[in-house]
Amino acid sequence: MAEATTQTRTISTYSLQWNRYRILRPEEDRATFRNRTGLSERDLRGALVLDGGCGMGRYVRVSAEAGARVVGMDLSESVRAARELNADLPVVGFVRGDLLRLPLREGVFDHIYSIGVLDHTPDPRRAFLGLARLLKPGGRIAVWVYRKERPVLEAIMDAQRAISTRLPVPVLEAMSRATAPLGGLKRRLMASPNRLVERLGVALHVLTIGVSMHPDPEVRVCDTLDWYAPRYASRHTVEEVAGWFEEAGLVDVEDLSASQEFYHQGQGNGINLAGRRPGGSAPGRGPGDSAAGPGG
Repeated sequence: MAEATTQTRTISTYSLQWNRYRILRPEEDRATFRNRTGLSERDLRGALVLDGGCGMGRYVRVSAEAGARVVGMDLSESVRAARELNADLPVVGFVRGDLLRLPLREGVFDHIYSIGVLDHTPDPRRAFLGLARLLKPGGRIAVWVYRKERPVLEAIMDAQRAISTRLPVPVLEAMSRATAPLGGLKRRLMASPNRLVERLGVALHVLTIGVSMHPDPEVRVCDTLDWYAPRYASRHTVEEVAGWFEEAGLVDVEDLSASQEFYHQGQGNGINLAGRRPGGSAPGRGPGDSAAGPGG
């Protein structure tokens, strides 16, 4: 019960964020999905897939349109938005549930991905280990979490979030909207060919590290809120996350960030690993599975 209480802020943040901001950008969503999962249409066709922390369901839609059968799960009421977004797709289903108390059957999924979600839980390692147990033999999991920065940036982020996480979410939403032009300014300054102007942009970005620079002003609002509002926003090292994969007994672990092509500047600052559960055949490439579907 205490653990559920600590996630009240997370629930309220993402219930508001994903039901209010329907930031569906199909081309960008497909590019980001490919980068952060390493999955192709061939991998997904006919596979049973779990989106661990689906938000408004944009990556559920990418997976389903590629031919996967998809379960989207989220802690918040964002599952309402996800259902609406994917209402025309008959091969998707949604569960409202906690990554730390998974309401799903173990050993059934071909693919699992969790993009920018584990780091917003009270215990990212435990959440990851729980997800890994849902993989069938040969199944594969890909995760993306915030990267731990150098000490000066960590200190700035901690100081800013020490204040922001105590403010009401509606206040932070208003502040996120008010700072959207600042994100655009940072983007222009940092893209300047003039070295002095570019350095000024970098300095401004360091001081306002959580203000998004996404090209789309509406996405900037959403991304900025996503950074400042949640109670939990942990940062990690490659070695730490790789240790989770080792502890889960996963093999063929790969760093997906090594070969990514980003849709726009600023997308790549995270730890992005994938690995496979031993046994079975490569998921999504053999005959259709006969495993039971998710429980709960």
